[in-house]
Amino acid sequence: MRLSGKWKITGLLLSIAILLNGCMAGKPVQDELEEDAPGSLKIWYPDVEPFHTKYGQMFAAKFPGIQVDVLQAREWLEEARQEDYEKELKRLIELHKPDVLLLDQDEYEVLARAGKLYNLDPAIMQDQFDLNGYMPGVIDMLREKGDGSLYGLAPFIRPRVLYYNADLFKENSIDPPSNKMQWPDTFALAARFANTGTEDAPVYGLIGNEAHDVLSQVALTLDLQLFDAKGENVVLQSEGWKQAFQIAADAIRSKAISVRSPKEAGEGPEGYGYFLAINKFLNGEAAMLFSDHYFASQLRSKAKTFDWGMVTVPINPARPDESTSVSVPQILAIAADSPRKQAAWNLIRFINGPEVAKARSRTAGSDLPAITDYVSGGDRADTEVFYMLKPAPQHNERVMKRVPDSFYEAYSLLANEALQSVIDNEKPVDEALAELEQKAQAVLESARSKAQEAHQGR
Repeated sequence: MRLSGKWKITGLLLSIAILLNGCMAGKPVQDELEEDAPGSLKIWYPDVEPFHTKYGQMFAAKFPGIQVDVLQAREWLEEARQEDYEKELKRLIELHKPDVLLLDQDEYEVLARAGKLYNLDPAIMQDQFDLNGYMPGVIDMLREKGDGSLYGLAPFIRPRVLYYNADLFKENSIDPPSNKMQWPDTFALAARFANTGTEDAPVYGLIGNEAHDVLSQVALTLDLQLFDAKGENVVLQSEGWKQAFQIAADAIRSKAISVRSPKEAGEGPEGYGYFLAINKFLNGEAAMLFSDHYFASQLRSKAKTFDWGMVTVPINPARPDESTSVSVPQILAIAADSPRKQAAWNLIRFINGPEVAKARSRTAGSDLPAITDYVSGGDRADTEVFYMLKPAPQHNERVMKRVPDSFYEAYSLLANEALQSVIDNEKPVDEALAELEQKAQAVLESARSKAQEAHQGR
């Protein structure tokens, strides 16, 4: 990846400053990394998958002299959501004093701008750690959130793409999808399959889960916010939401996308609808499906024999080279006050290196190495589409952390009902949105009140 002009200038100024500092002080620029305090390396780790399974065993083999103590932060962060999240996050960091932190984008930005993270630029320059191999947009995004400095590195990306059954398109003389389509074009293409197949064996143009999921995907692409900046009010009555609501309702009504009814959506365990959608595609009953990198391995091993392909997800025309469907799930950073910065840097450098990338790639999970050079030669053509769009800035993470989990389940049911009323031509979009906003606001206030009561009762 080539850095933008802005970051080239920043890098040049940083280089000059580091050289001057080295000449004047007579010390290496990484002086504070030279001697670590004794003790184990404490890792702030909120992930579900055990650290030692994911990274620790490989790191221990490479650096047997560094002991790792994993702080299981997931439960602490869940409790922090009932308070002022940013304030509570900083308090927890001060209390437990981790050396290395595993963060999401929002936490990274908050802690970097609060001076809680160590600037990695000097260590990167002295070790000549190559940043050019990262996929476009990752390093730029991390620098933007760090006000120009780099306080963390992201080892993986988690992209989604649009899979399509090439044989179905060919059989019905329909041109297959292309990269960087917009949502109306994607649904118009899917609608062309509405009258194909038979009554006993219908063919679906695009297969989905619930109506609410369709709306959410469109809204996310258009960068629409469900809440105000403080997460205190639901905000749905806008032109953007009206457009998203209309696009989703029209797509479902025209049978461009098949989703479960509001009644069906409430049945079965979590993820059951997506499981059904996947099976329809694998069985050759659907022309298109949105999924992640892991689904490609399922297709190769389980799909009914048919030719298939992948293109990018629909894009926002205002930012055609970015996608909210490309996320950076984990950012590794060093605490600014860590007394073990050298060991911490060794860990971050190792996890962002080729050994971990290649090992994780073999697991065929949802994540892909952020450094494209670590994708093996035979897999490059297969994964090219996953790297085609840059990760778009996530503007809703911080607000969503302030909203109790119980809200989202209730809201999805309300949104399904509201969309269905528009699909069935019972209500115009404006009326349905106004009612949904009112009901969702009541649910939000109730969820927040119950969450606070539960927290106070502990």
